[in-house]
Amino acid sequence: MSSMTENKNDKTFSRDMHGIRDIPEYVRRGMRMSSGQLRFCLTIATVLVFALIFVMILSSSWADYAVTVDEKAAVLQDAIGAERIEMGRKTIELHQEYGKKTVDGKRVILLQKVGQQSAGNAKVYWLTLCTEAEAAEYETGLGKDKVLILLDSRGDQGLYITLAKDSEVEKCKKTYPDSFFISLGKMKGEADLTGVPQAKQSLTAELLGELSFIHFGYNEDKAVRLTRGSTAEIEEIDNQKNSFRLLRVAVIFLMCAAAGALAFTLKSQKVLIKDASFQRSVRLCILVVAVLLLAALMVTTVRVNTLNDRLIRLGEITAEADASGAQEGADVQTVREQNPDKYTYTSGSGKKEKAVTVSVPEMVKGLSAYRAVFYVSLALLVILAFALLYFFRYERDMGFPIFNAVLLIVLMFITLYPVLNTVAYSFNDGTDAARGGIGIWPRKFSIKSYERILNDPDIAQAGIISVSKTIITTVLNLFWTGMLSFALSRKEYVLRKFITLVMVLTMYVNAGLIPTYLLISQTLGLRNSFWVYIIPTMYSCFNMIIIRTYIMGLPNELVESARIDGAGDFRIYWQIIFPLCAPVLATVALFVAVGAWNSWFDTMLYIPTERRLDTLQYYLKGKLATAGQTSNLANSTVDAATASAAFSVTQRTVQCATTIVTALPILIVYPFLQKYFVTGMALGSVKG
Repeated sequence: MSSMTENKNDKTFSRDMHGIRDIPEYVRRGMRMSSGQLRFCLTIATVLVFALIFVMILSSSWADYAVTVDEKAAVLQDAIGAERIEMGRKTIELHQEYGKKTVDGKRVILLQKVGQQSAGNAKVYWLTLCTEAEAAEYETGLGKDKVLILLDSRGDQGLYITLAKDSEVEKCKKTYPDSFFISLGKMKGEADLTGVPQAKQSLTAELLGELSFIHFGYNEDKAVRLTRGSTAEIEEIDNQKNSFRLLRVAVIFLMCAAAGALAFTLKSQKVLIKDASFQRSVRLCILVVAVLLLAALMVTTVRVNTLNDRLIRLGEITAEADASGAQEGADVQTVREQNPDKYTYTSGSGKKEKAVTVSVPEMVKGLSAYRAVFYVSLALLVILAFALLYFFRYERDMGFPIFNAVLLIVLMFITLYPVLNTVAYSFNDGTDAARGGIGIWPRKFSIKSYERILNDPDIAQAGIISVSKTIITTVLNLFWTGMLSFALSRKEYVLRKFITLVMVLTMYVNAGLIPTYLLISQTLGLRNSFWVYIIPTMYSCFNMIIIRTYIMGLPNELVESARIDGAGDFRIYWQIIFPLCAPVLATVALFVAVGAWNSWFDTMLYIPTERRLDTLQYYLKGKLATAGQTSNLANSTVDAATASAAFSVTQRTVQCATTIVTALPILIVYPFLQKYFVTGMALGSVKG
């Protein structure tokens, strides 16, 4: 009797539950939800999922920023007291204090990367172990103005360094078959003694073990780049990072499979597993596998982050020079003594020689906290996903919604990622963006790419031309194409089939670009005229077919009743047909507006001299070409590692900023036309 009363109370409680605050008690009594409560919980869960993803992105970006700043501070601090090899006017030379200072118990050689880094013409640093007499011979074998500098010695054998091209080294090896050279850029973390004679390997390794290398490059008095790791070491770590990233993707797929299997076993309606105890055992096994996969996900993520931190520490670190740090004609040593807490280097030569200072940034605290937040958010995200499966296990139709939601979220991310990545690059500093590795969040925020595009008086005129062209073209195209479509949709019009056939043929057969150019520029005389944007685009056969098909789908009784009331064709079209065609006209308007806004080829073809008639897209295309030429100029004057440091914007960032500027107006207009767009395309394709 008491059991029946309890069940009755449960049912009464279920019928009386309507508020959100009753959900906890409702869940406690059986987790059978109403549709409203289900939507609420799913909404909360979706908000939590996106919040966790956002927290993960922010914490990861902050952690990378902390590692970058800390490494920049560490490298600059080491470089302040470092002994170094500097590039003179024709050759390299030792710093005058070489051999008198140490950093962390090792001498630090600061190498200055110079020369144009192009294929087969790269100047790199080479090491060799030889006697003083052999070093003199090697200098002759390498060519004019080549110098071998002694770094350290044991007895009559010394470790020498020089700057030369691959071809010059190969020529020296042919002249002196007993010689060997180690490319410093190809060395890994430890000395790679491949090619070193067996008798010299031990001493070479010993001398190399006492040296620590920091690669140094500069862009005049604007910025410096400091690199601890060699090219081979960085590539090796990058390959390991990519391998673990692929492994993490595989683990995520396995977790999705485990979630699907758990959802299958949780459904009470499933009849494939009838034994309740066996069903519980299967669920337990799936949960154990899910826990193991979660651990594997955490391990691979930790490994990816660790390797990413190593890449940051070994890779190129850009440090901007002080705004007032370039002191022309000043003695570098004096400036160093006056600024003991800053890194100082020499820029230029002769009368233009400058002493440039670079301040050491403050260390960023909280790296461990950022990583902890990232890992906790990742774990909570996975736990929340499995909790939702259990939470809604009594819902009869959750299988397809879960699959549909996951699939749509994946497709949304795949579609949205390139857009967000473009936005991130456009708002990122160009010098920093050259390092790559930017996701959906700018690593170093900067609006200089947009300033490069927008800070020009000509862009306003180009924008006015594009807006005017888009509005006029769209209005006239809808006006003429709409009325023609209405005329060709009337069955009583005798020539409608013949005229439609002739117009459709123009979609498949045309004279080509040259006759079209001659017709528009010479016959019609529209060259260097604003009307060249308007007249050729006032009609579209494709748009006519869409609007005509839509009109033919409207009830014919509307036209007949209007004619009985005495309405003519124009009145029927403007007062009856035109308002009913709003969905398809909005669709066609979007087509025409997007085409007119994005078009730049007509400007290049028909407006050769009148620059005041340039459209915004053609103007921005010229800006993008200018950015590419600037980048090529930088590549021709400095090495590839420092080329992007020549300017705070690069071709990539300007390209992304240009994409955002040109796409933004369409992105703003599209949401207002979306509902018409879907309806118009669906209804406009029913009949032929």
